[in-house]
Amino acid sequence: MAPQPGDIIASLFTGAAVILLTNPLDTVKNRYQVAKTRSGVLAFGAAEIKRLGLLRALWFPGLATNCCACTMTVGVRIGLYPSLRDAIAPDAKTPGAMAASGLLGGALGYTLAAPFFHATRLAQVSEDGGLFGLRALRRIVREGIAYRGAGLLIARGATISTTQLTTYDSTKGFCRDRGLEEGPAMHILCSVAASLAVTTAMVPLDVTLTHYQTSASPSPLACARDMYQQHGPRIFVRGWLPLWARFLPSSVLTFLIYEQARKVLVGRHMESWEKSKWVKSFR
Repeated sequence: MAPQPGDIIASLFTGAAVILLTNPLDTVKNRYQVAKTRSGVLAFGAAEIKRLGLLRALWFPGLATNCCACTMTVGVRIGLYPSLRDAIAPDAKTPGAMAASGLLGGALGYTLAAPFFHATRLAQVSEDGGLFGLRALRRIVREGIAYRGAGLLIARGATISTTQLTTYDSTKGFCRDRGLEEGPAMHILCSVAASLAVTTAMVPLDVTLTHYQTSASPSPLACARDMYQQHGPRIFVRGWLPLWARFLPSSVLTFLIYEQARKVLVGRHMESWEKSKWVKSFR
């Protein structure tokens, strides 16, 4: 089944909208994971706001690069997901087809967006990366390290996509089978389930990636070994709460915006789009 324009456009819009709303949570999560502090994440975030102000401390760091990165990843992994799933298993929405579709879309999306995510992390954990991440992006391209940690990032992205989309789609099917009406309430419930699953599956990769991309460690494995030796096994779940606090609203907003945008685009406007001469000229 060919990718549907409505799915792609809805997912691109969703990626940009979600980051504009949740970038502060991303910033505090990344800074907290590398901070040498024993304070809780709320106290840490409050101290950063007091030091720099809300916008400069949490909202603006890495905003431009993060927006580009998430527009790419959401556009690919969610926009292509229905087509990939139906192509793999045309007659049934099986868990295997869901997982494979999420894995393929996630790996592709995060491969494309890797330099933007790298620049975002640098901008969010250090104050010399430029306010919106563009200075950090220029730096990593100039130094030839744009894809530093990309393998770990792609594994992280594939984990996010597989876990999030499989959990969301499976929970949605579970709710439908029990007679629940599809709508915003169902989408929120499925999104919460997806956020819990993806946070738990991803936090070890996420904290390792943050340490690796902001250090001089020679490899992700060496970085993980140093983390374990210095901090013990608990370091690999450090930041679970801020990560979930980041993924909960992100997941809910992502699927609410996507489902509504897709409903509008596919249901009402895409028919005229498909019939337009402009679209036909590209076929």
